[in-house]
Amino acid sequence: MTPDYRLQQTEAAECGLSCLAAVSQIFGDETDLATLRKRFPMSSRGMSFKDIIDLAGSMNMSARPLRCDPHELVDVKCPAILHWGLSHFVVLISVKRDSAKIFDPRRGHVKVSLKDLDKKFTGAALELSPTPAFQRRRERSPLNMWSVVRWAPGLGSGLGQVVVLSLVLQAYILVSPFYMQFVVDDAVLKGDFDLLTGLAIGFGVFAIFNVGAETLRGFATQKLSALMNWDMTQRLFHHLIRLPLPWFQRRRLADALMRFQALDPIRNLIAGGLIAVMLDGVLSVATAVMMFVFAPVLAGVTVACLLLYLVVRLISIPLTMNYAAKALTSSIAENGKRIETLRAIQTIKVMGAEPERQADWSNRMADSIRASQLSAFANVGINGVQRLIRGLASIAVIYLAARMIMTDQMSIGVLYAFMAYHTQFLDRGANLIEQGVAWKMLDLYTFRLADIVLTPTEADIEKSTSGLPEMKGKVSLEGVGFTYAPHEPAVLRNLTFTIEPGEFVAVVGPSGSGKSTLMKVLCGLYPATYGQVCIDDMPLSAWGPRGVRRNIGVVLQDDELLSGSIADNVTFFDEVVDIDRVNECLRLAGLEEDVNRMPMRTETFVGDMGSSLSGGQKQRVLLARALYRQPSILILDEATSHLDVARERLVNTSLSNLKITRLVVAHRPETIAAADRVIMIQDGTAIADRRMTRVSSTGPAEGEQPPVNAA
Repeated sequence: MTPDYRLQQTEAAECGLSCLAAVSQIFGDETDLATLRKRFPMSSRGMSFKDIIDLAGSMNMSARPLRCDPHELVDVKCPAILHWGLSHFVVLISVKRDSAKIFDPRRGHVKVSLKDLDKKFTGAALELSPTPAFQRRRERSPLNMWSVVRWAPGLGSGLGQVVVLSLVLQAYILVSPFYMQFVVDDAVLKGDFDLLTGLAIGFGVFAIFNVGAETLRGFATQKLSALMNWDMTQRLFHHLIRLPLPWFQRRRLADALMRFQALDPIRNLIAGGLIAVMLDGVLSVATAVMMFVFAPVLAGVTVACLLLYLVVRLISIPLTMNYAAKALTSSIAENGKRIETLRAIQTIKVMGAEPERQADWSNRMADSIRASQLSAFANVGINGVQRLIRGLASIAVIYLAARMIMTDQMSIGVLYAFMAYHTQFLDRGANLIEQGVAWKMLDLYTFRLADIVLTPTEADIEKSTSGLPEMKGKVSLEGVGFTYAPHEPAVLRNLTFTIEPGEFVAVVGPSGSGKSTLMKVLCGLYPATYGQVCIDDMPLSAWGPRGVRRNIGVVLQDDELLSGSIADNVTFFDEVVDIDRVNECLRLAGLEEDVNRMPMRTETFVGDMGSSLSGGQKQRVLLARALYRQPSILILDEATSHLDVARERLVNTSLSNLKITRLVVAHRPETIAAADRVIMIQDGTAIADRRMTRVSSTGPAEGEQPPVNAA
């Protein structure tokens, strides 16, 4: 058994887990990656060889680490996991004299030359084998096409209209061959002009009626498709933006965007393909019956040819899906590189790296075109086989029919009618087979949607905020710890402290000590691994995510502005704007003078990522946005780091007049000196918690004085 496309990584740093899933599938355990991801949560920091060995043991596989040269891989027991390019893992499937087959979690099955193997392989390998406790099983995520389809209002009537109109079309298709038979046998051969005229008028009216029905069906199908598109996309986006923050941090932007495009083939197949499957199936049976009524021998030849094409198509499905999966993966990689380039264009220009970046993107584009070309070549070959079978079928049928006419076993009119049914049967039968293949190909898209649909949303994200008490601003942590993944060291460990309402607390410590993570835990963006975070002596779970976030103001390091005016960003696109409050918040953030000097003032447009503002101006807009919510608690993670000392002092003075709790991650002595209290974090632990006295501009003076509130 070989690993399939479902085991390709969807998170940026889960190549290790993907490799283990692939090896497990080779041994007979067909558990998919989504299931393993739930069982063994990963972080965005990836895995080491030691982590892979430990995880392999949890999956009932024994691991044997090796150090070897590329030419020694022929002696390595396959499957084996190879360390690839210093930052990646792949599965070695087999090694031959001049090449090797690998499963790359990013690209799928790849054949590499020994020269490329020598460049990429770092010399570290891991042989794996199943233990006696290893079980062969098939455990897949419970997602299929119908998991993303809802019987929305109007969908049933739309389907009904399409079915009724399609039945009218099928009736015309079934009856129309009789026109040729009657014309040839009863009108032409007998010289009956009246019958000929009547047949022409009757079938002409029927043809006009058929065109009308076909047009109406086209309108109904488009309406049905639009209805499904709206409903499916709305529900998917609704679920997506309610997923936990770590889900987004572990994935590439282009990959998340491509998951929305996965809805298109599903919608198209249901809107058109579902009806086509039912009607093509019915029409295939009906035309087969009519063929057997006219000429059983010829009908048998026709059916045999269609069955031959069915066998060919079934054999080709794995190849088709493999090429399609590679084309999709390559397209995602190319889109990701293009989006990344556009987002980092300023950095690329500063570095003068346009040629190198273009070359990097060109390689991804070439891979995408090559993969799409291989997929297209496969389809061309399959279509060629279909045309060959149909051509041979027509030759055989006409040959046998001619012999039957020559021996008076069939009339010419019957031959015309039979050939019409013969053509319809092969057309509808081939369409039915292709629709079946298309349904199978949907696995390529449903497995990508599974990453969104099967991931639970944030806990209690829809919890109502009604009935909650007014937030006072007391914050307390009781033995709080946090880790990104079970196999990784804790980022926060046993933090316990209480912040009273109105206190100004500065959180300090070396970079990487866990300060920013602490701010996200306080916001509920990261759930505490253990311990409890309380606001006003109520745990965060009692408030609910919205109950917390609508009562606090937050500025984190990587916050962004959205495309719109300054007022839009301060109000965060509220429908009802309090312009006086907008101006007041801009004043508190020290930005009012800057905005008033702009030609359009608060209506000044801010480009994508705030590109029309300086770094300091962007930070102050973000601060004004946090203040506009009139929060009880203000959490700032280096929110004034781009300001000069004088302007930062002005902002701190403005904020000190607000009777709100403030938690500020800071490095500058001026900000630390203005705080009532300083908590020092080191290696995820609070190693100091000091109250501050009023200080001079030269720096903080520490002491055991009572806190001086900023109010």
